[in-house]
Amino acid sequence: METVSTGLSYRLMFYENLAWQSSSGGTGSDGVDSSLSGYLWRRIGGGGCRGWQEGRTLPHICRSRLQLSFLQTVQPPCSVLPAPALSLLPKRPLALTFRTMTEASEMIAGNAEVGLRSHRLLEMCLIVAAPPKTLRQMIQDLQNGIADATDYTPEILSIHAPPFIGPQANPHAHSQSPLRKPEEITGPTVPAGQLFGSMEIFKEHINVPRGIELCGLPELCFPDGYKLQVEEQDESFHFLVLTDILGNRQQGVVLHVHREVKESDLYQAPPEGSELATDPAESFQVLVPYGICVITKFSYYTVLKDCLSCLLLELKSCGDREFEMKVKEFAAQLALVPCPPPGSLQLCFELGPLSIVLSPPEDIDSPVIDIGLHIPFLCFKSETILQILTYILTERRVVFFSTNWPLLTLVTECFVHYLHPLQWRHPYIPVLANQMLDLVMAPTIFLMGCHSRHFETINEVEELVLVDVDNGTVLTTQHKGLETPHLPTAAVEEFLTSTQQLRANTELASAHLASHTNLAAAREKKRSQRQQMNRQVRQIFLQLIGNLLRDVSKHLNLKHRVFIKKEFLDSRQPASQPFYSSFLKTDLFHCFLKSRLNKKVDAFTRWERADSNRMNWDQNITTRSAITLTSDTARKRKDVTLKSRQASTTSTCISDDIASLESVTPRNTGKLNKASGRIGKIQLRTLHLPSFPCDPLDSLSVSLYYTKLIVQISRAIDQTGSDDSEALAVCFYLRGIVRLAQGQSLQALLDFQNLEKTNMNFFPWDLVKHTLESMTPEQLCNVQETEELKGLFYGIMEKHWDTVRPEESVKNYELPKMPLDKQEFGIHIQAAGIVNDPNSTDRLFDILAGGQQKLIEPKMFNELYSHWNEIKSELDRITLAPEVMKNLLENERISKVSNSVKTSYGLGRVVMSQKRLFLLMEAHPYCKEIARFRDIEEVESCLPVSIFPLKILALKIKVRDKKEPFIANLKSERDLWKVIIREMCAGKFLAERHKDPQYIQQAVNNIQLINAVAKCSLHQRSMSIASKLAYLDHTAGEEPPTVPKMTSDALKHTLHLSDSNSTPYAVDVLLYVPGNLDPCECTDTHPKLWCALSDGRVMMYNAATWIMEQPPIQAGRSKLNCMIGVGREQVWLGSEDSFIYIIDALNMTCNKRLVGHRNQVSDMVQEETEESGDKTSQIYSCSLDGSVLLWDPEVMEMKSQFQLPQCWRLTSIALHNDQIWCCVMYSLLVLARDGTQIQEITLTPRPNSGSILMTYFLIIPQREELWVVCSRQANLYIWKTDNLNNPIKIIPLPDCTENVCMIHVKNQVWVGGGVTTDKTKGRIYIVNSERYSLEKELEAPCGAIGALCSAEDRYVLTGTQDSKAVIWKVD
Repeated sequence: METVSTGLSYRLMFYENLAWQSSSGGTGSDGVDSSLSGYLWRRIGGGGCRGWQEGRTLPHICRSRLQLSFLQTVQPPCSVLPAPALSLLPKRPLALTFRTMTEASEMIAGNAEVGLRSHRLLEMCLIVAAPPKTLRQMIQDLQNGIADATDYTPEILSIHAPPFIGPQANPHAHSQSPLRKPEEITGPTVPAGQLFGSMEIFKEHINVPRGIELCGLPELCFPDGYKLQVEEQDESFHFLVLTDILGNRQQGVVLHVHREVKESDLYQAPPEGSELATDPAESFQVLVPYGICVITKFSYYTVLKDCLSCLLLELKSCGDREFEMKVKEFAAQLALVPCPPPGSLQLCFELGPLSIVLSPPEDIDSPVIDIGLHIPFLCFKSETILQILTYILTERRVVFFSTNWPLLTLVTECFVHYLHPLQWRHPYIPVLANQMLDLVMAPTIFLMGCHSRHFETINEVEELVLVDVDNGTVLTTQHKGLETPHLPTAAVEEFLTSTQQLRANTELASAHLASHTNLAAAREKKRSQRQQMNRQVRQIFLQLIGNLLRDVSKHLNLKHRVFIKKEFLDSRQPASQPFYSSFLKTDLFHCFLKSRLNKKVDAFTRWERADSNRMNWDQNITTRSAITLTSDTARKRKDVTLKSRQASTTSTCISDDIASLESVTPRNTGKLNKASGRIGKIQLRTLHLPSFPCDPLDSLSVSLYYTKLIVQISRAIDQTGSDDSEALAVCFYLRGIVRLAQGQSLQALLDFQNLEKTNMNFFPWDLVKHTLESMTPEQLCNVQETEELKGLFYGIMEKHWDTVRPEESVKNYELPKMPLDKQEFGIHIQAAGIVNDPNSTDRLFDILAGGQQKLIEPKMFNELYSHWNEIKSELDRITLAPEVMKNLLENERISKVSNSVKTSYGLGRVVMSQKRLFLLMEAHPYCKEIARFRDIEEVESCLPVSIFPLKILALKIKVRDKKEPFIANLKSERDLWKVIIREMCAGKFLAERHKDPQYIQQAVNNIQLINAVAKCSLHQRSMSIASKLAYLDHTAGEEPPTVPKMTSDALKHTLHLSDSNSTPYAVDVLLYVPGNLDPCECTDTHPKLWCALSDGRVMMYNAATWIMEQPPIQAGRSKLNCMIGVGREQVWLGSEDSFIYIIDALNMTCNKRLVGHRNQVSDMVQEETEESGDKTSQIYSCSLDGSVLLWDPEVMEMKSQFQLPQCWRLTSIALHNDQIWCCVMYSLLVLARDGTQIQEITLTPRPNSGSILMTYFLIIPQREELWVVCSRQANLYIWKTDNLNNPIKIIPLPDCTENVCMIHVKNQVWVGGGVTTDKTKGRIYIVNSERYSLEKELEAPCGAIGALCSAEDRYVLTGTQDSKAVIWKVD
């Protein structure tokens, strides 16, 4: 095989190839230019690869300026690169790039063992050293006085990877030990260049786990070069981070040991004529370095270092021929150790004299942390750490230097952890071997580390940030674009204050304590201190990241998946805008935006909620110092100090109420930490693993070990209460993994099935699917015959129709550059967040376009957008003095403030909120109310009266119950204030008429739009155009549409379940849970209203205040068909995806679901019984395919089930007279408890018409009556339950097209779901259940009715198709 040319001509050829490829252009998946970078990533590992896996061409640092400058010319711009990380570089020709990558990609698929291996502590263990032939040459050079052995490259002599037993275990040791004679070497002797250059040889001769790359690993095990020693050397460790071609990272811990080798041991027989043949006693003795590398997928650096330390004790006392066997037994022991899943269960095992503890990750999104995160604070000042982090956040090319190899990895790992929850996906190599220094010239973003001796050499490469760990300094190579951008001042000050309180030097902190005389106690104390320190450090950096990314969500348009970059930048401090300009271009921020748009709940989400709650709490109990409000008037006036509880006026009134009460008081410390977003101490439980078998290579001993481990986990499950679902889920998960390792696939699947009803977040989808796919037909048959696994098999192997892939697109908002027609104008104006209602968008376009011109020029749009942002910024800067804040109404927000003017109340500023007008007195820290909007009778222009000596335009406001009108000398602002006051009055009027507060918010939005248009320089008079936008004023002034008095009297209130920035979804199910209405009681005891939307979200409102107290809960991604409350602790939801989701009403989480149905769950009903004073309950659920399941809610297990024959539409179910009543398409079935049919009820169709489709039925037990509504039939049918032959009454429902729901309230039956004949409004019929007469017909103004529920017979709530819940009064 040819080797890669190392000359300059070859490098030029490589970069010419890059330049040619870049000319073809292209765009990445994230919308970034990827012409050059895209080819580069394909060349170095593809879109999923995080490195130059196949493209290494520069084996040594280019020293010449010519080469450096040429490299700079082909370097791509620093933009968001989709490729995540840089891998190790093999020495192979570029011609092998794509072929080898394809083969490596195929390796990732693997088999069931690959999925299992990802949960073991050990992936593989390698021995790296020089082979006999190389050793002989090295010793000969040493004898000849050639001390430099850096030209010799070590090789992988043996690889030990699971499985060590069973049919997949390799009976031969793949090794070539220098301690063996040639005839004793069982594995093939393959040179390193051939071994790692040919994948066929690699697969055939080396037992390497699939998905793990070994290219370049020998060099990394000896980054200083491979050298023989003649004097005793101390053992040493260092740490590695390896990245495969798909970007998956593995961690490695390397132990260096030196063993004495005689030259005679390297020969089978002394060579003829050699000195050994004449005098063996004088043979040359040297110390040969060996590298023992343990590779894992979990970053347990300290744990593996402890394990290798225990191995070191045995290696010191073993002979040469036992060396490899000891390593293999060691690897086999670690392969028996499972890694703990996220949660509160840590694993402990004994190895040699040490008790080793595996601590779990805090949650699913958090990584394993097994190092001290305080280490950088021992190396750098806090300001320097902030400077380094700034470079990393702006994705500079950073190289760390140290003379201490392990310190390089520890420090860089800490900085990667500091980014959490941001993810570093760029090239990441914390240790560069001497032979890999050319990687720092890679034209991409990276984090790398190398020895300090190479500092001067690497300093010649341009555009690098050089971090000297030993001296605690940061330097940049000469380039004017590498200045450190300034972070926000407040964030920096808070960070520095927090770090000053951090006692990073634990030795100083514990100097006054007595020394531990027990090794185990000392180790436990040290580990506890490290964990406590890590929690403090993580909280400090989470607070920093949160402060940097604060309010990003306010500049996201979820409906259009747009980030409004300019608005966000304008809201930042001018000094920090350069930092944000760079940061917003990074892949870190791009991935962060994806998570926000996909509504991911991670550490930042929890921090943001907690921070919002804290700020709301602070605003209620404290006041802020006053600041100056600047005005935009041409004449400079004395500024007035203002202070207010200003919130974003673009959100709805409902949303503001929601934000202020986003969380409830948690019930324990663990819940408090998670809800508050703080990283608090979690009480960990310890599971002690059994002692390792004496022979870990014996299948019987290993099987016995697994059996003992399963028994211990089962005992832990029995000792865990059913209320601790997270602990149960961890145990089930762990037992499933162990059973899978033991070959008990069926039992493992049963354990994984239990995760669905304990905590479905732990469910290993890929592993279960892999296990099922690898089963034989006989095993699959056993799975399908196991009742508990039928649903699991269907959900994994057969059901694909409900799969939802998260949206990946993220767009930066850009102003238009071409004229806009109505459709394009609507897209831009809604994406910018200026207008969200399509009708308002059309009105704005028609007003701005005017006449025959039906295009909006870019200049006009940009001007409108600019003024809109100016108004928003002005409102955000408004604050009020503490004395004024005390007089503000609840949830009052400022919408507009005038200049300082003269009024009939004195000199001051007129302030408008969404509730009233008040005057902020000049030079006095108090305000005086002018009028509530409901009390304003007239607003008109007038000439100044006698109190004004000058003829200046004024505005007169007549207020109910006040003799004198309020007059304000508003000058040029008079006409604008007249329009906006009238618009707010109209909004208040319509809100009270329709019992809908959304009209007030619409008026506020219209006012902002009017203000923006009034500032624009239009072809017509701006004020005349702006006044046309006062849509509510025009609507209220016109003859209102006929609203039946019956509807107006019954209507109580309207809840808007989505804001204007979100897509409206239908409200499909409503559930009211009774509670205590006493406002003095805890909010947890208040009644609750649960609302299920068609996208799977569930919202919970406090029915005492009609305020949403928690963020929405996601229960799947499909439509929810039914919902029942199980006490006050749980809410069960039946979904179209065939699952039953369970919400923990106390913790407000949905992490459990029941699997059993194979079609969408259509209805559920709960039956409660009492025996001997004990209350028990059971739940029946049904699905469209006719299956009926009986559940025990106490243990969440299925008790029984039956299937209705030839049923394709089972829509609803009820229990009455110990019978099950089912609505099945064209009939109603009465069944016994075992599913036996007792009676069938059908309706006789009219002549020349088909069968009548029944949609819903209702049983009134007090009257023993059955009420049925049908599709496309304007009738209500009533039977007596003891005589189901013919209906006793048929009640016509006029002007109705369809009814889908009913509810019994007092002596009334409410029928809803239909729409009027013009399909614009929903129709609700109220029927007297005693007189069988239609009493009322209500028109729901919000569209068709999709759900009905009763609130303690006082109110009836209806759900609509446009995300609204309407509250009606019950007579």
